[in-house]
Amino acid sequence: MSLNVLVLETYADVYARELRRRFPDLSVCPAKTRADPAIDLKTVDVLVAFGVSIDDDLIRPATRLKWIQCLATGVDQILRCPSLRPDVLVTSGRGIHGPAMRETAAFLMLALSHDARRLAGNQAEHRWEREKPWPLLSGKTAVLVGVGISGTAVAGLLGAFGMRVIGVSRTPRRVEGLDEVVHTDRLGEIVRDADFVVNILPGGPQNAGLIGRTVFEAMKPTAFFVNIGRGETVDEDALVDALRSRRIAGAGLDVFRTEPLPAESPLWDLPNVVVSPHIAGLFDEYENYVMPILIENMRLYLDGRLAGMRNLVPH
Repeated sequence: MSLNVLVLETYADVYARELRRRFPDLSVCPAKTRADPAIDLKTVDVLVAFGVSIDDDLIRPATRLKWIQCLATGVDQILRCPSLRPDVLVTSGRGIHGPAMRETAAFLMLALSHDARRLAGNQAEHRWEREKPWPLLSGKTAVLVGVGISGTAVAGLLGAFGMRVIGVSRTPRRVEGLDEVVHTDRLGEIVRDADFVVNILPGGPQNAGLIGRTVFEAMKPTAFFVNIGRGETVDEDALVDALRSRRIAGAGLDVFRTEPLPAESPLWDLPNVVVSPHIAGLFDEYENYVMPILIENMRLYLDGRLAGMRNLVPH
């Protein structure tokens, strides 16, 4: 099958080189940005890109488009495109982010418990300060809001730290690495005992603003909030109020309602906040993790075995 494949990504050459090696008959166009003059959207059959790079201006002219392979887990932005035809296949990179998410969760939790901002300030000022002890994660309780692949990965690491780990899901079930999984309806109740509330929820209408004022008011004043899910799932105004008033001890945030985080956002300057610029999934080895999905799906697509493609997204 002769296909025109557009790879739109900063490291497009890496993906294009492997596709050409595996499938010599493919016509592959690598482009770092959509401004690349080599791009002819009217001829594209397959689009390989991150979801954040895809909008309706990209899809509308692609009248021959048959399949979008998203290199990330989240496809929300793709599915919101009005010009996305029902017959266009959408597949994702779901399943590869467990290691990155658990390491990001641990980084933010430890940065908060060790008061990393204070330590960095002391280092900058050459000040040796040992008077303030830091709390162990061991023996503490973490509530994970979202129990998918990433949530399970995070749970395994927190369990190794010696933490009690409780999951929150719309489908409570027994999950390895979690001491208990409760229904989302009990979120406001279960966070009362949490030392850390870690949000790993995906985006979507059902999760929008789910973590709001009620949750923050139920948390202990010594508890921390960590967000490595999606910014839209959190009422950011309520979070700012809780942090300013010290209703909660602090927050470690990798995702935000508006990204990039606006310069005027109070989250930048609050002393009890650690800001990370949505880099949980931005790790050196990313191509090694997602490439097998891309190659397997391309092989299945070329063989006409569409139903067997990995991570098919209904729309």
